[in-house]
Amino acid sequence: MQGLFRSFFTVSFYTLISRILGFVRDILIARFLGSTVTSDAFFVAFRIPNFFRRVLAEGAYSAALIPVFSGIVIDSKDDHEAADFVENTMSLLLFVTVGLTIIFFFGMPYIIQLLAPGFSANEEAFGLAVHFGKIIFPYLIFISLVAHFTSINNVHNKFVAGALAPAILNISFILSLFILTPYLPTAGHALSYGVLLGGVLQFLYLYKAVLQFYRPRIRFPKFNEKIKKFFQLFFPGVIGSGVIQLNIVVGTIIASFLPIGAISHIYYADRLNQLPLAIFGIAMGIVLLPSLSKAIKNNNTEEIDITQNRALEFCLLISLPSAAGLYILSAPIINILFERGAFLSDDTFYTAKVLSLFALGLPAYIVIKVLVTCFFAREDTKTPLYISIVSVITNIVLSLLLIGSMREMGIALATAISAWVNTVLLFIVLRRNKYFILDSKLIINTFKITVSVILMAFGCYFLNLIIFANIQDLSLLLKIGSLLLILFCCNFLYLGMIFMLKVLTIQDLKGYIQK
Repeated sequence: MQGLFRSFFTVSFYTLISRILGFVRDILIARFLGSTVTSDAFFVAFRIPNFFRRVLAEGAYSAALIPVFSGIVIDSKDDHEAADFVENTMSLLLFVTVGLTIIFFFGMPYIIQLLAPGFSANEEAFGLAVHFGKIIFPYLIFISLVAHFTSINNVHNKFVAGALAPAILNISFILSLFILTPYLPTAGHALSYGVLLGGVLQFLYLYKAVLQFYRPRIRFPKFNEKIKKFFQLFFPGVIGSGVIQLNIVVGTIIASFLPIGAISHIYYADRLNQLPLAIFGIAMGIVLLPSLSKAIKNNNTEEIDITQNRALEFCLLISLPSAAGLYILSAPIINILFERGAFLSDDTFYTAKVLSLFALGLPAYIVIKVLVTCFFAREDTKTPLYISIVSVITNIVLSLLLIGSMREMGIALATAISAWVNTVLLFIVLRRNKYFILDSKLIINTFKITVSVILMAFGCYFLNLIIFANIQDLSLLLKIGSLLLILFCCNFLYLGMIFMLKVLTIQDLKGYIQK
């Protein structure tokens, strides 16, 4: 357990660095583009390779590769079998992504029509999205290989390179905005080239990192028993990951029919909602999968139960107050971060509303990362697939029902509700299969965490009501200082309750971080 949480804090720290750079990036994008035709077109184009990256690489690919590769590393007496598996899977991934890139490059107009049908009535938005998509899509090749090398490093308990790699993309975004924009038609063009450059640089960085273990070469793949086992896990997983990512695609399709700016509002809100998800939820999933896979391979029942319970408990400890804070403080956060340049007060209003509704589903999305990993570590990728299908159908139906009265806010609320449906169903199946046995500590601490969050939320609500009653009258410096004051007070209250109720102790913290 100490190794798990030490690795978790490592991944979280470097992810935080990347996310801070990501906020700088988004602030600059908002300043240069705001919520305009160009920004909507860029976000649609960027979403296409991101969809395949999450499905092929970070989703099903990692979920299938890590359990199989962990078994090879544990069982094999030399590195030859592991190196052979690394080269085989890398070559397969490369051939698939190159093929997809060629197909999508020439078929980009049809892809944009499918992904954003509302753009068909706007010639400028459609033309820009197609152009940006052709520039950006080769990014998929490089970022997929980055995910491959990250998984290999993670199995060997080396998490720094994979966690820090996204920072390279954010730096590429920022530099491209300032350096390339003066020489290109729009800042959207600069961002598109920045995506591609960032993918290449991330690939070079992760390839260098994996050289400490293997020197993988491109070759024609051999379909041995390990590769067949990989595909048995991969195909259900890729469908499951694809179904989950359809939530995003469905949201984009529906939002394309809304007034210009809706897609951008969803993007900016989702980026903020993704901060605690990436730092805590995704980070926990990254370190939990190889750790839990090894415990299961070794049939260590006690370690499995402790690892799962403490991982879920920690996610609740972080996600519940994060959701409460984002819900209550959505308006001042969006105002401070984005309201300048082309990003207007109306954009702040809609983006803040979307963020507050996204936040309702934040704890579910973070807990999903733990629950799904409990299936993946047992080489079960089919069950999360079936459950995700139910979740996506729920999301589609609710989005269509709510969008008429709530605009893009309806999409955010539907996404949050479908996340909770996914969470509940995953947990029920885990309990039924006796994969997850709740211990008394988790049950008691969940109640204590809930009480602490409720008290913190009351304090946060009244401080926000008093301090930001007339936010437009405050200077930017005063706004930032006031927000930091509220965050400090709320965190102090929450942590005070957590330590007073003995959810956490100083001894626990020392145990988590000591070597």
